[in-house]
Amino acid sequence: MASPKSFSCCICRLFPRTSTSEASPRKTTSLAAYGLSSRQLKQLLPSNFAAVPPPPPLNNDILVEILSRLPAKFLLSLQCVCKSWRALISDYHFVMKHLIHAAATCSINNSLTLFLSSTRLYSIVSVGLDKDHVHVANRELDLPVKIPDILITRIVGSCNGLICLQVNCTNIVIWNPCTGHSKLLPKPYSLLSGFLFFGFGYDSTTDDYKVIRGSRTALSKETVVEVFSLRTNSWWRRSNKDHGYVCLNGKGCFFNGALYWVELQWAGGPRPIGSRILSFDLAEEKFQETVSLPYLGKEENYVFAGIGVSRNSLFVYSDPMGSDLRIWVMKDYRVRESWAEPIEIYLGQILKEEVDESFLRPLCILESGEVLLDYNRNVLVLYNPKGKTFRSIALGTQSDVAIYMETLISPATGRGSDM
Repeated sequence: MASPKSFSCCICRLFPRTSTSEASPRKTTSLAAYGLSSRQLKQLLPSNFAAVPPPPPLNNDILVEILSRLPAKFLLSLQCVCKSWRALISDYHFVMKHLIHAAATCSINNSLTLFLSSTRLYSIVSVGLDKDHVHVANRELDLPVKIPDILITRIVGSCNGLICLQVNCTNIVIWNPCTGHSKLLPKPYSLLSGFLFFGFGYDSTTDDYKVIRGSRTALSKETVVEVFSLRTNSWWRRSNKDHGYVCLNGKGCFFNGALYWVELQWAGGPRPIGSRILSFDLAEEKFQETVSLPYLGKEENYVFAGIGVSRNSLFVYSDPMGSDLRIWVMKDYRVRESWAEPIEIYLGQILKEEVDESFLRPLCILESGEVLLDYNRNVLVLYNPKGKTFRSIALGTQSDVAIYMETLISPATGRGSDM
């Protein structure tokens, strides 16, 4: 790609500056041409976005269209061209338009970007794939918030270019690694104990990003949920009387305005006896059971262990129980009959003699059909279901990983970039 200086010179020759009075009439934003489904747009934009006219500086459609398709990092370097470009690139409508293009590009490219986290180490890994080779570029990052004596870091979630991290027990940070900006959230109400669950996502009905953290105590059958709203910069808390007892654990995945978990059912033994999908609707702020698991007939030995999102579809995966890992993809949202035939991964091919002691979790399914797997939290591998082959794409010491895309979204406001 050309340097920012040479690129800006070419653009300025093509599009000389115009005053506001010379700009074309204001008009509302059309979303039909972006190639994304209404469900995908719901995860990116507020529900009334199309009805709000853009400001006059964005009325030069061709210039805006060119700039909004550029990588976020390149746009950051273009801010120094002139004041009007700086204002445009940080404008809310432009940032949202760039977000749509970034999401559309991620859905069609045979590449992915990952955010890796260890105790004090963070990095962005860009992975380019072709039939024979894997191209990996790693960029190490420093946590922009000063937190002393970091003992543990957990990825709460990744949404629209924002990463939510929990550092130690009560420090929660929303961070845009691309722009470098971050926000340290107010302290939650309390230090939660017991089995913990958490998540991070976007509520399009209020144009708000929300953090969910909760805990459950098996003996007392008590579940406590705390919700943080970026828009109001505050937490609120609910207990059993609001939502009943739920048996959740770990990170929820964000999809279609809700966070999803697989809730395991126990009967006192060492292994779960059943499971169901439970979601927390970010608009209504309550738990719901809206998606059914695949029907397996008499295959009672399979217990669903987790849920994820890939290529605008939910997928669930089984507890391998020492044999193999199965992944089901839901083609049509909320239609139980649309669960596709499972992808089967025979663990002996990769884990050899360590099946019972190993950790293996699917992260996403690429356009090529390959499955990205997190193996023992320090190796990322790709599995090709057609050839039944594995290839390693990253080695390191990461304890957590999330799918990521670079955007200009502000972690302080959830809107235009604070540049």
